[in-house]
Amino acid sequence: MGLATASLLGAQIALGAMLVAFGVYSMLTIWAARKWAHSRPALSPEFLPSVTILKPVSGDEAHAYTNFASFCRLDYPPEKVQLLFGALEPEDPALLLAERLRTEHPDLDIGIVRAGAGAVQGPNLKACNLAAMLPLAKHDLLVLCDSDMRVEPDYLRRLMAPFRSAEDGGEGAGLVTCPYRGFEPESLPSILEALGVGSDFIPSAMVSRALEGVKFAFGSTIALSKALLAELGGFEGLFEYLADDFRLGNGAANLGHKVILSDVVVDDALGAEKFRPMWTRRLRWARTVRSCRPGGYAGAVITHGIALALLLLISSKFALYGWAVLGGTMLIRLGIALFISRRYTHDPNVARYLPLLPLSDLLGFALYLGSYCGNRIVWRGEQFRLLRGGKLQRD
Repeated sequence: MGLATASLLGAQIALGAMLVAFGVYSMLTIWAARKWAHSRPALSPEFLPSVTILKPVSGDEAHAYTNFASFCRLDYPPEKVQLLFGALEPEDPALLLAERLRTEHPDLDIGIVRAGAGAVQGPNLKACNLAAMLPLAKHDLLVLCDSDMRVEPDYLRRLMAPFRSAEDGGEGAGLVTCPYRGFEPESLPSILEALGVGSDFIPSAMVSRALEGVKFAFGSTIALSKALLAELGGFEGLFEYLADDFRLGNGAANLGHKVILSDVVVDDALGAEKFRPMWTRRLRWARTVRSCRPGGYAGAVITHGIALALLLLISSKFALYGWAVLGGTMLIRLGIALFISRRYTHDPNVARYLPLLPLSDLLGFALYLGSYCGNRIVWRGEQFRLLRGGKLQRD
């Protein structure tokens, strides 16, 4: 047997082993999604704690007014909700929409924070913005929510339910975060991103939850108390880090607080995005995850089943069994993604754009490989070097 033949055989054996692991992982996603869906806490009509919702905003975003307005239609006592919009630029256009909402909803407690340049104390501008907003927060429980999220009226009731103490029949959560799904994708890059979120990213988070507990948080929603935030070092402790959401969730779990992945799935309005900004942002996410969880991220290679099957097909010189493995892998991947989206996450994008899922998966594999090809990222137009643990260093 020649060296080339032996190398191809070794590659096929390795790829075959990874594809077996992919099959096991695929079954795990169903189990994990089912376990998450059945964890819905009971709602108590008496448990309605006062909450301040912090919405850091920056510039024009797709469907911004509709996204913001969804937080003004919550099925929650209005006297128990404060909604704060904040921007570092005093004349940020997003604040004009907040002003409009304040005029249209005089019965709601809507505040606007114009932080100014003096609030910028580190490269994480979102954390700087939140730090400037915090002194105006009236209530002990905080909900941090990215500006591009849209919610249903029952969002806050369901989000608060896990905070009910164990003595009262609740879960006694310290921090609650929400999964999300792409909403209103209006271009091919946005569709591919929505598929990546709905069929890959969120199911993988559910597997992580089922196997090791929730040790992360998503910027879609993070709910926690002011006391826990202070215990974590406040927003000031996030100024030098990119993954502020991960650090809050991971920090809370490491301190022994119960972190809950809520049954509330919020909508992330995507709009008509172009390929380059979508690639740049997703590469930044990939490198962030790699820097924060290097071991788990390396093992995630087995989740790229279609790409692995294609590599096996090529290494087999397009043999019949290579085609059979690729066909079987495609059926498993598409079938399970469709099942989870319909049964558990109710993400319409997966069914609507299912023929594009293989393309989305190949893009995801390219991002995975690209994440290992350097540690530089672009964030808000600036170049940074991403250090281990997600710390930022200006280039």
